[in-house]
Amino acid sequence: MIDGTVPPRPVSLENLPEPFQRIQVMTDAEILFKRDPAQRLPRQATHYAQIVGHFLEVKDSKEIAKAMAAHFQRLARYHQTLLGLADPAAGDDDEEA
Repeated sequence: MIDGTVPPRPVSLENLPEPFQRIQVMTDAEILFKRDPAQRLPRQATHYAQIVGHFLEVKDSKEIAKAMAAHFQRLARYHQTLLGLADPAAGDDDEEA
């Protein structure tokens, strides 16, 4: 989503030329750290909260609502990934929270 609009999907990605050069901006360690679900979930929750705040306080538009939905889907996905990594032995004998 860019400036409240969803860009159209490209027709075909099959004939893209190989890039002349690739430059990695972050170190491999930084990339691994940022991909860790334990790091992604809190960041995504913060992003979602900021968008919800903007929607409630500034502008309740259809475009912001779409952004909220997209961020919420990501948040739910990161949440499920993090729960999948949970150690079953560390639970409270399967008690529901």
